[in-house]
Amino acid sequence: MSLTSFTSLPHVRERFDETYPNQGNRPQSEMVAPPQTTNYALIGTAFDYLLRFYLEIEVDEVRASPWVAEVARDVATDYYPDRVDEVNAVLNRARSNLDTYHKTGTISRNLLEASLDLARIDRIYRDGTVPEDLGRYAEGDIIDLIQLIHTATDADVFAGESAVLNPEFGWASQLMAGADADVILDGALIDVKVTKIPTFKADYWRQLVGYLVCADIHASLSESGYYTERGFDQSVNTPFQSLPEVTTFGVFFARHGEFISYPASLVYDHPDYETFRAWILDEAAGDAQRAEVLGLDAVREAL
Repeated sequence: MSLTSFTSLPHVRERFDETYPNQGNRPQSEMVAPPQTTNYALIGTAFDYLLRFYLEIEVDEVRASPWVAEVARDVATDYYPDRVDEVNAVLNRARSNLDTYHKTGTISRNLLEASLDLARIDRIYRDGTVPEDLGRYAEGDIIDLIQLIHTATDADVFAGESAVLNPEFGWASQLMAGADADVILDGALIDVKVTKIPTFKADYWRQLVGYLVCADIHASLSESGYYTERGFDQSVNTPFQSLPEVTTFGVFFARHGEFISYPASLVYDHPDYETFRAWILDEAAGDAQRAEVLGLDAVREAL
């Protein structure tokens, strides 16, 4: 069960909403990057890659985990060996186009196409679907990505000095069986939404609160020596690496070019925060057997 799945459970939603009711405001800007096709999921994932590429050259210090498409190649090796060469070709082309981008600073059509193919490859990992449309690009999808990356380059929120791309939260991510944010940039935890609906949905809010709790658990375990005592690898670009302190959090509405943010103290300074965090530990751990495997008692002591 991932963090998204966890916060979707009815009793979990109720507890989140009771303790941290949705305070997210809708963006005030008009939509500046309207969809050009109905390939919404494809564009959302492709833009994630494109934004990652942009941040890698625009931000001074960047830490980045492997591409999901690279993990998908491992899945393809095990389950779809006849497609591995095709997947490798996509990855190699993407790397080559990314290298060119680093040298020229120009986002080429080739890089846009590579982003679309990487997004297609992701599905092998996410739902076991092998893409049949690699190398085919709707002109509307290309235009859509150009519009979206322009909203990001024009946004002050992505002008920073230090970024962690797709950060995981160590033991807390294991607790959730999957929890990784889009980016932490100069202390701002940013969730990117490529939606045409200008609404800060309650599920966005719950997930962000969940990320902040996970970030706090991870930081506390790191500072307490819990990871060191148990031999966890905390080197850079590993799931247990130390992360910057989160001071603000919010959603970047890519189609509107607007970042709606809030201070992290809104979560951490809540009078019931410690109780809420303890409740999450118990609820997410599930039954006693899983709690024992996770070492929940030792984690409670470390916190």
